[in-house]
Amino acid sequence: MEGGCAVAEFLDSFDVERDALLASLDQVEDVWSRFQERRALEMDGTAETDSLIAGEFSLVRRDLESTEFTVGIFGLIKRGKSTLLNGLIGREVSSMHVTPETAVPVYVSYGDDPEAAVHFADGTQKHVAVEDVHAYTSQKTNPMNHLGVTFVEQQVPVGFLRNGTRLIDTPGLDDAEADEVYTQRTLQELDIVDAGVVLFLSPPTVGATELGFLEDIVARDLRKTFLVCNMYPQHFHDRETREQVLEYVGMRIVEASQRVGRSGEVRIYPVCALEAWEARKNDDIDQWKRSGADRLLRDLENYLSKHAGQDVLDDAAERIAHIAELARAEVQVRQQLLEDPEKLFHFRQQLDRNILDLERRFEAAVSMALTEVAPLRMRIRSLVLQPFTRAKQDLNKLETLEEIEQFSSRFRRQLEVGGELASRQFADGFGQIVGGLQRQLQERFQAVMTDLAPNLPNIRLSPNALLVTPDQLQQLHAAKRRSEQASKTSAVVGGLSGGGLTVLATGTMTLLGPLGLLGGALVGWKMSNLVAGHRSLEQARDAIAIRLDEIAATMLQDVDRQVEQAVETVRSSVERRRRAFAGDLYQQFEVVQAISERPEALEVQRRDAARFVDAFEDCAREARAALSGPLAAVG
Repeated sequence: MEGGCAVAEFLDSFDVERDALLASLDQVEDVWSRFQERRALEMDGTAETDSLIAGEFSLVRRDLESTEFTVGIFGLIKRGKSTLLNGLIGREVSSMHVTPETAVPVYVSYGDDPEAAVHFADGTQKHVAVEDVHAYTSQKTNPMNHLGVTFVEQQVPVGFLRNGTRLIDTPGLDDAEADEVYTQRTLQELDIVDAGVVLFLSPPTVGATELGFLEDIVARDLRKTFLVCNMYPQHFHDRETREQVLEYVGMRIVEASQRVGRSGEVRIYPVCALEAWEARKNDDIDQWKRSGADRLLRDLENYLSKHAGQDVLDDAAERIAHIAELARAEVQVRQQLLEDPEKLFHFRQQLDRNILDLERRFEAAVSMALTEVAPLRMRIRSLVLQPFTRAKQDLNKLETLEEIEQFSSRFRRQLEVGGELASRQFADGFGQIVGGLQRQLQERFQAVMTDLAPNLPNIRLSPNALLVTPDQLQQLHAAKRRSEQASKTSAVVGGLSGGGLTVLATGTMTLLGPLGLLGGALVGWKMSNLVAGHRSLEQARDAIAIRLDEIAATMLQDVDRQVEQAVETVRSSVERRRRAFAGDLYQQFEVVQAISERPEALEVQRRDAARFVDAFEDCAREARAALSGPLAAVG
């Protein structure tokens, strides 16, 4: 059972359906390639350039092949999060001791060979051996995160992670620290992940603080939250004790759900994480099933398949159909031009006017839209600074060095929450700006093509298309060429250098990096052991105030840099897509002009165009029908 070989692999059904969609995408791309060959007829020496449709192929393929499902493991310290994570994976990737261990988030994904990368607050990263990871993630070796680690990413050759599932071991807090800030941070993280495993340990009896924490969590989204009651072996195998604990906790959680108007089943999974880990080490499948982890793993898989996985597949099927319809529209333009080559000059003048108008309109539209970024940036900067303003006020109220030492721990959590909120608000605001631009782009493309050929299908471009840089687009084309010679696994699994940031925005392009993680790491790096060097309260306050200013300046610089990059990416993406669109249409004119010089070829080309229209109509229909229905549960 080592590495998950004897355990049902995550999302097998998703893989099958994804393969069907990739095959459908291949079919559309194959028809498009044949059309391009016919398009280049009689145009010897014409270099093939990137087209709008070629870019759409790359974007959909990237999103399908790089789909990641993120499962976070949450809970207070000493609840067995790391032990459960290791049990689910089948190898030790997170430290397990009786003392609090995890100091920073640990992300675990698939890799052919075990390796790890440590990401730091200064933007650098360090590749380390897997067995050395604990030096950066453990509270013992990295107390208060004085090393300034933002997160650690590990890759391991575990079967059920192979299709893009990623697990996260999050830092926990003790009961005294489990305040509203910690709960808010956990709720933020639960909103981002595709599924969350919330762990509590009982017996002993779940305390009032932890019960309140659980009640706040289930009030949000019961579907994606898996409540796990971890028990020591002696309690887990005592049926009476186990049932009493589950009944008590379950009753409290149901009451909390009813108070906020939520209905539905509340399931608590009794698990013995220690036995799950022992079972994986000893390859004992019977013990694995008895541990309760087997049921948890299967239900996680089924949830991801039926919800997050189905959403991804439905979206991809619709996007592939839209590509086929966009290709059909281009063929219909060819048809219209072939109907009466004598009118080419008239159509060409009309296209020239429309393309010039398109350029003028989009220069104005982009400039107008991006003026909205300035006030958005100011709001984000204000959100980033709010925790610092409160911190300075709180700092002046502290009366002992001991209170000051405790101050940085709470401030770190506040900054993590504030930073995450800032990142999310920027993503929402900037996403609205870009969405408006994309709609204008589609409408103008539609208008230009309809002037050449009426009754065309609606043009729909990929979401996030304007957030892809030219370098990323080149990487997509290179990856496509490599994938033709590589195995499915190597095509699906990304390298360490591409991870980390994207896990905070699963399924979308990350707009603003993880400000919360950055802020927390900066606090640990710049403020740990700061008080020890000062004997007086006043000196300690002054030293901390200076560090607060340094951290705030660093975070604001990071915000400004990332916003500028996002703006430049959108500006260049709009221009690139406008040029690709114009290039596609002008090439059509050149093709038809070359054909018109050979009248005997006109009829053949007309028949070919009609066949391509039918072929792309079939592709669109087959893409939407590629999914056989809701994903079947595995197991």
